[in-house]
Amino acid sequence: MAGEKRLSGRTDCFSAGHILEDDTGRRLRCLVWNMSDTGALLETGEEDAVPAAFTLLTAIDQTLRRCTVVRRTGARFGVVFEAP
Repeated sequence: MAGEKRLSGRTDCFSAGHILEDDTGRRLRCLVWNMSDTGALLETGEEDAVPAAFTLLTAIDQTLRRCTVVRRTGARFGVVFEAP
């Protein structure tokens, strides 16, 4: 696919997650549509409340991942995982 920029293929997971804000400690619920080793597609009802960088806690594997938002489309946004 010519427009594909992902480093690895995504797998649909449709799982719950939490966005953890570093500065305030606030938790924001989100839906994880799909995920790969390098990033994910997330959705939340509060699109303007999502910071540019945050920690994601996924319910599917209870893993914390540091994320940076790379694309926003309404309430959905794509993130890349930062190296630990």
